[in-house]
Amino acid sequence: MVIGSVLGLAALAVVGLGVAVIYFMSDPVGPVVGARVEGDAIVVKFPVCPTHVIRRVEVTDFDDDTTQNPRILWWAADPTTPSAKNGVVRLWSGEGFEHHATPPARSAIPRTLDVGYLDPSGDGRDGVFDLHTLSSARLKPGQYWTDDGPKTAAQIDAQLGCHDSEQ
Repeated sequence: MVIGSVLGLAALAVVGLGVAVIYFMSDPVGPVVGARVEGDAIVVKFPVCPTHVIRRVEVTDFDDDTTQNPRILWWAADPTTPSAKNGVVRLWSGEGFEHHATPPARSAIPRTLDVGYLDPSGDGRDGVFDLHTLSSARLKPGQYWTDDGPKTAAQIDAQLGCHDSEQ
C-alpha cells in the first residue's frame, strides 16, 4: 500500500513538472520592448537596468522563414550616447553608436521587424513590431507601443525590477 502511494505521488509529480515545463515554454513571459514612429524614423526602447550593457542592435525580417537565420537588415554596435546606452535606438540612423550599417532602401524594409540587442555575453532581448500597427498607434508624448499597450521608457525599464545595488 505504501509503495503504491509513493509511486502514485511520484507519477503525479512527474506529470505536474511536465505540464509546468510545457506551460512556461509555450507562454514566454518577459519584459516587453517598446517602439514608436517619429516622422520617418522608428525609435525602439529596450528594457535595461543601469548596469546592463548593450553591445549590438540588430533588425531582421520577422517573417523570413526561408532560412534558419533571417537576414540582418540593419545593425548598430558600441553605443556612445547616454540615450543609446539606456536602450533607446533610432533605427536606420546609427545615431548614438560608434559603428552601424548603412540603412536599407525603404522598399527593402519588411512589414514586420524583429529588433533585438545583444550584451557582451551574447544574451539580450528582442521585440517584434508590425509597422502598420506602429504607425497607427495613438501614443502620448514619451510613450512607446508594446505588446502590453502604451508604456513610457520608465515603465519599460521598471519591468526588470532593477535592484539598488545595480544602480
